[in-house]
Amino acid sequence: MEDNGNFEKGQDDGFTQANTYQNTQQNLAQMHSQSTESASGFAIAGMICGILSIVCCCFWYISGILGILGLVFSIIVLVRKLPGRGLATAGVICASIGLVLAIGLLIFAFSVDKGISSMSPDEWRSLIDSIDSME
Repeated sequence: MEDNGNFEKGQDDGFTQANTYQNTQQNLAQMHSQSTESASGFAIAGMICGILSIVCCCFWYISGILGILGLVFSIIVLVRKLPGRGLATAGVICASIGLVLAIGLLIFAFSVDKGISSMSPDEWRSLIDSIDSME
């Protein structure tokens, strides 16, 4: 037999086919478990709250609360580097849009309220007459 340095027949040199196959299987299993890691509950909650804040934008008080919750949950995921970063990013975007809509609607509601409440009785009569004449 030929002498291969310090290796004797049957001694594992780390590069045998069986050992390489086992290492490959372990690496694939580890990569698979990392790639299929489920999203954290905070990421899912952040995205759902963000979407609901857009859907409920006509109710500014509900939309504002949901938007703030969506931002908080999503930021927790991004800061702690939990799984579900894509959902958390979508949650931040949706919650931000929902908050902007809620704040815009709140400003609009207060400006309309101030405009209507400052009308004189004569302006009210003329408004009602113009509406009646449309019929």
